[in-house]
Amino acid sequence: MLQPPVPALPASVDFQGKTVLVTGGNSGLGRAACLHYLQHNVSTLIFTVRRASEGESIRAELLALPELRSETKILVYELNLSSHSSVIAFASKLRAEVEDLHIALLNAGIFHLDWEVSPHTGNEMTFQVNYLSNAMLALLLFPLLRATAERTNPPTPSYLSIVASQKYSESRFIKSPIPETTPIFKACNDKEEFQPWSLYADSKLLVRLFVKELAKHVDPSTVIVNCMCPGMVKTNLARDLSFPLRVLGRIVQALMARSPDVGSRVLINAAGFAGKESHGEMLVVYQILPMIAWAESKEGEQMQVKLWRETVAEVKKDAPGTLDAALLH
Repeated sequence: MLQPPVPALPASVDFQGKTVLVTGGNSGLGRAACLHYLQHNVSTLIFTVRRASEGESIRAELLALPELRSETKILVYELNLSSHSSVIAFASKLRAEVEDLHIALLNAGIFHLDWEVSPHTGNEMTFQVNYLSNAMLALLLFPLLRATAERTNPPTPSYLSIVASQKYSESRFIKSPIPETTPIFKACNDKEEFQPWSLYADSKLLVRLFVKELAKHVDPSTVIVNCMCPGMVKTNLARDLSFPLRVLGRIVQALMARSPDVGSRVLINAAGFAGKESHGEMLVVYQILPMIAWAESKEGEQMQVKLWRETVAEVKKDAPGTLDAALLH
């Protein structure tokens, strides 16, 4: 089934005077999002990579763009989402070196079908990278985003936007709910219940519930919290799959997927010019996608609150004072 077209970004979109962060900016959607921000006059672009060496070469390529304004700053930071210490160190360094942060686009993620455990945290890797580290980073960056909004004249909300997926509706946790007495984090790390094709959907369900719950604790006139689904895009997200699956994936992408340039427009909309009505919501082709019925049910609401409590507890353990600094509890 063909995907609906994504309109070009409005010519009026202008990020002059803005500082923007894009995680996973070295390839695919992240790289394309960086190009859009640069083409729309961003003053300072910050992007992250897993290895600093690859980041500098990409930074040099971006600085060589003929349309780039001479005063534009491009900064590259190292960030490994499989490690809490890397997330905390990155956020600390960013807060120390960057005065303002108007937009945080948390794009970095993975797609695995094999059971893999982070050597840094002991958590299952997809859960660690796609959900837990992104949630922790969101909370660590929140004080800077809020302070930036409060300093802006006239007052303008900052953006905290996380790449999600409509695939969240296919999570095994919807079909087979986690028992009330079982922690969500424990369920995500239960190898005996491991379902390869549900890993990605599971992680994106957690992202969707986190965004919905975080928005309840945040005034959208200060920080707009949202997420978005770019649809199927021709990227290397599935680079770690087996060769036959990669070949099959390329065939499907060739027939159905959007280019990174087109898919990333959805990211820029959410993390740049969507209104306060997008607070706590998921955006798809510039429009809000309603929550599935399960997420609005008593069962879904209970999982959402449970997830928030477990996430807050984890952040308090590894990064004490984060919630106090963010004025979130």
